[in-house]
Formats: sequence, C-alpha cells, structure tokens
Amino acid sequence: MSACANCARELRPDWKFCIYCGTPTGVAPRRTDAVPEPVAQIPDAAPATLSIAPPPAAPPGPAISVRTRSRERVRPRRVNPLAVVALVLGCLVSPVAALFGHIALMQIAASGERGRLLAIIAIALGYASLVLIVGLGIVYLVRSA
Repeated sequence: MSACANCARELRPDWKFCIYCGTPTGVAPRRTDAVPEPVAQIPDAAPATLSIAPPPAAPPGPAISVRTRSRERVRPRRVNPLAVVALVLGCLVSPVAALFGHIALMQIAASGERGRLLAIIAIALGYASLVLIVGLGIVYLVRSA
C-alpha cells in the first residue's frame, strides 16, 4: 500500500484522492466488476456529526400553499368578512360597529385571517358614534325640558 504525499496516511490502490486530506493520489483507480468491499471504521478520524434542524414552526394561520404543476404558488390569507361589515357600519355611524369589531378581532385571533386594523377602526368608529348618539340624546332632553 502507498502513503499520501500530503498527510502520510495509508491509501488504498483504488483511491483517486486521499479520503483524509483530499490530495490527488496520481494513480488512476482500477476498474473491477466486483462490488467494492465496504469501508469499516476510518482510523484516526474524528466522528462526523450530522445535525438536522427541524423546519421552522409556522405561525398560526399561515398563507395556504397550493402546489401547481412545477412550482408552488402561495395564496394570501383572506380578510375577515365581519371586520369589513363592522367598518361599513362604523362609517354609517352605527354603534353596532363596536360589537361587530370586537367579534371580528376574536375571530382574527383564532383563525389568523387579515383585517385586524379594519376591526380596530370599526371599534373606534362604533364607540365614537355611541358617544355622539348619547350626547345628542342628552342635548335633546335638556332642550325639550
């Protein structure tokens, strides 16, 4: 058996490169039809450690991926319909918008849908309309008495 010119370790005759340091041996490997014998433990080599990290955890309500023929298309999350209804009611000066906005926020937190900002704006408009209606009612009662 020959030795590697770089690291001086033993080389098998069929190796084209030293498996320890990667230096070319300069000897072409012999072609045989027989199945090569499996290499047992490599002496004086540090055991290789292979760490496979698990895939990152997906956040609740991730984008839904739809597999097409050759590529993957990502479908965006949908907007919570109750948040849209609450915003429309808030624009129409209805105090019910605050109630619908709170329900929409709970649904968004559970399902991961979009529309959180819409629900918050609807809640603010709903409470503002409630204050406006109560204030106008008080003014009406004071003036009529």
